[in-house]
Amino acid sequence: MELFEEGVITTDQTDGIELRFGSAEALTQCAEKVATGEGFGAILGMGSKRMCEKYGRPELSMTVKGQEFPAYDPRGVQGMGLTYATSNRGACHLRSYTVASEVLGIPEKTDPLSVEGKAGLVKAFQDATAAVDSTGLCVFTTFAWSLDNIAPQVDAACEGGWTAEKLLEAGERIWNLERDYNMRAGLTGAHDSLPRRLLKDAANTGPAEGKVAGLDVMLPEYYQIRGWTSDGQLTDETRSKFGLPA
Repeated sequence: MELFEEGVITTDQTDGIELRFGSAEALTQCAEKVATGEGFGAILGMGSKRMCEKYGRPELSMTVKGQEFPAYDPRGVQGMGLTYATSNRGACHLRSYTVASEVLGIPEKTDPLSVEGKAGLVKAFQDATAAVDSTGLCVFTTFAWSLDNIAPQVDAACEGGWTAEKLLEAGERIWNLERDYNMRAGLTGAHDSLPRRLLKDAANTGPAEGKVAGLDVMLPEYYQIRGWTSDGQLTDETRSKFGLPA
């Protein structure tokens, strides 16, 4: 819709659809187009990253590592900004749902507009989520269950003296293993970023008015507590700690 509003594309490209912000009719028509893959639907089906690149405006794609944002603006929920930037599969809220803490106060309330302590918060959520995902349980159960509740279930199914601490260690190893895989596949620390407008253009309405995403503050601290280099690579010490190959 932003491409249309700015005149980059017209009804000639959109099969006659007036792509105006706020138009439920246009949104419904686009969804139907994507489902059939016909005409403009084939272009929409490329995803916003490839579509915006096709029309020469890659900066309009609100994505990280090619994945579109879910509900949360990183300028208003700072932990989610760091979550999106460092997620192993792009802008995903299911890899570290810091909204639980920053908005809902679970397990404790943190200020969504502050960058302080968010590197540790994101790491904790990422490690815990990786552990829960590895059990096969739905991550939504963590709104009721802590790792103390999950560990006995894992131990009943997989003997090994599983505790919450051991699960967290497994989650941290999983996160580092996935990071190592991604880096070997061609990703770099440069991919741990956010769309430029979120880093440079302050929010102009709401509680976060005047704020940008504080990734420049949070990311170096995150790398440090992860045991990664300043450009996001695993250090030799971290590899040794988790038994990962050099």
